[in-house]
Amino acid sequence: MSVGMRLFRFRGAEVVADASALVLALLFAGIVLVDIRMNVAVGAETDWIVAAVAGALMVLCVLFHEGSHAVVARSLGLKVRSIRVYIFGGYSVIEGRPSPGVEVLVAVMGPVASLALAGGFWFLGGQIGLDVAMGRAAGALALANAAVGAVNLVPGFPLDGGRVLRGLLSMGERSRLRATVVVSRIGGTFGLVLVGAGLYLLFNAYLIGLVVGLGGWFLSSAARSVGRREELTATFDGLVAADAMRPVSVAIPGSMLVSQLLDWYSMGPRLRSLPVEENGRVVGVVGQDEIEAIAPSRWPSTQVRRVMTAIGPADCVGAEEPIDTLLMRPAGRSRRAVVVDEGVVVGMIEGADLGRVLAR
Repeated sequence: MSVGMRLFRFRGAEVVADASALVLALLFAGIVLVDIRMNVAVGAETDWIVAAVAGALMVLCVLFHEGSHAVVARSLGLKVRSIRVYIFGGYSVIEGRPSPGVEVLVAVMGPVASLALAGGFWFLGGQIGLDVAMGRAAGALALANAAVGAVNLVPGFPLDGGRVLRGLLSMGERSRLRATVVVSRIGGTFGLVLVGAGLYLLFNAYLIGLVVGLGGWFLSSAARSVGRREELTATFDGLVAADAMRPVSVAIPGSMLVSQLLDWYSMGPRLRSLPVEENGRVVGVVGQDEIEAIAPSRWPSTQVRRVMTAIGPADCVGAEEPIDTLLMRPAGRSRRAVVVDEGVVVGMIEGADLGRVLAR
């Protein structure tokens, strides 16, 4: 996950501004500044201030869009883990498997919120007058929010319209997985169309084509990654961590030598990951990747604690936690999951274990 600044907590959800959100604010402020100087006769100090405020408000508008998802999700019984704002918009991490109807309601509220903001800013701009700086800024905010709302209604991932369409397609007994594949392809195609439109605009000397093209490239890439993740969560629907884990009956003491570990637990060409304990508490994991990080000549003299990857709360998962929830949350430092049942380590989950479940 990229660097971000934690702003506050909203009803239990952590609100984070990605570092790129500053770029969004600066870009929008620059656009507003140019528009004001082209259309309004004001002093330099005034237009800079108005443009800077407009840039900050644009970031808050994105936060309002995402917050609307979170509010509706919570009201319908879903848990919102976090809300994040970045240069291309934002996203909310929502736990749980919503019904198709709930998914539609949660997804559609983002565009509705943005369109409502567009209407409010347009009214404000009309009242102030488009011949003054604040009126021009309000008009720009109205157009930007209208664009955010309209684009997010496009029925493809990672846009809100994609989740609306998936909810509609998966109602009744229809396959959620099949609906996910369809929506992912629509999102990728729409992104490529925007890339083509951006290139056309650039070739015709319209600099806005650069923004359109970059946005299309982002949408196309995000459609593939988000679509793949969503396909996985749809595939694992109903399965819990215990269904995918590799059972582990013992934790390796950190004082054990690497050579002893290989003699006792290595089977086949690779050492499967194992939990490492210190003073009765699991503090890390060790596997083939950690072993290969040191020279074989050091194996007889190196303790496991020296090569293990330390773990934190994000690396642990309850045995009954749904796999799709596990896939949605940020990966821990070890890139593996230690499965715990009533405080006791009972298994490990690696990428190969998820693949084994998929192959069943």
